[in-house]
Amino acid sequence: MTPDQDQPDSAARRRVARSAARRRLLLAMPVAGPEGAEIDGLRRALGGSGLGRINPHVTLVPPVNVRDEELVDVLRQLRSAAREDPAVVRIGPARTFAPRTPVVYLEVAGDTARIAGLRRQLAVAPLIPEIARRERPFVPHVTVGGRVEGPRIAAALEVLADFQLTVTLASVMLCEQDEVAPRHPWRVIADVVLGSGSTVGRGGRELTFVASTILDPEADVWADATPGEDVTGAVARIPPTGDPFVLTAYADDQPVAAVVGTIGSGSAAIHRWRLDEHRRGEGIGGQLVRALERIAAARGCAWVFVLAVADGPVDSFLTHQGYARAGEFSGYTSAWRTVALGRRVG
Repeated sequence: MTPDQDQPDSAARRRVARSAARRRLLLAMPVAGPEGAEIDGLRRALGGSGLGRINPHVTLVPPVNVRDEELVDVLRQLRSAAREDPAVVRIGPARTFAPRTPVVYLEVAGDTARIAGLRRQLAVAPLIPEIARRERPFVPHVTVGGRVEGPRIAAALEVLADFQLTVTLASVMLCEQDEVAPRHPWRVIADVVLGSGSTVGRGGRELTFVASTILDPEADVWADATPGEDVTGAVARIPPTGDPFVLTAYADDQPVAAVVGTIGSGSAAIHRWRLDEHRRGEGIGGQLVRALERIAAARGCAWVFVLAVADGPVDSFLTHQGYARAGEFSGYTSAWRTVALGRRVG
């Protein structure tokens, strides 16, 4: 093999080695739903370099490199943000950082004090921005165009002079950059729903609950190693009717219980159930159910449904918690009948 032939493989190996040694992360508040889609339309019109690489967002902590072993601390910091309330903001009109940088962005106004407070809370070791970034004043914004040519900047500012959206920034996401894939996109590896964090109990029985849309890497590893019920066949046959939803319970910053499902359309539907088998008999399951019902009701749900194996442990447990069978299904899983247990919460 010639040196020229070997070079691409060597470069790939170097990239993999670098990514194994550290992670490039950022923290942001995503703009979701129709408002996010509308902003994506503006990004497309301006040729925004972030389109397809990361969803519209307000950056809290800009890209920073952290070591693999520091990810646990980062996730702990992220979970602490779940206690904070969402921020209601006005997005728009368009502004620019030119001539310093040829960027067109949407101004963020309104509850910016809450955003700045979250930034101060989260931008601590190991998520400390580079010195050059720390020295710049914090300007909450949503970027719609980067490396925009001068005449197009002027045109964008004129066209978007009256552009405004009122948005609730309801979550914080932790993103990791993929340094191997083309264009180095950012993927969400963890998030928290603002206002969902709560702690119950005292001493050794104290639990902290955090809602999110995905299991974070630490909880995902724990869930895979923990026995529980996954009614995947039923999920495959029943189309999702809401947004992804995860509720995780932590004791001493370690996951001990979790449920996964969807929430929306007036109900929450849970299809994955995990409980640390070494903590059974401590009342964790009951606290998990009550936290689930409380958060579901706060998000406008009238019902909570749990898909479970008929006559299995979750079926029996929830029956004692006051849940009633709302339906029974066959053929959804290869070995078990599936039941839906429901309870009105709102």
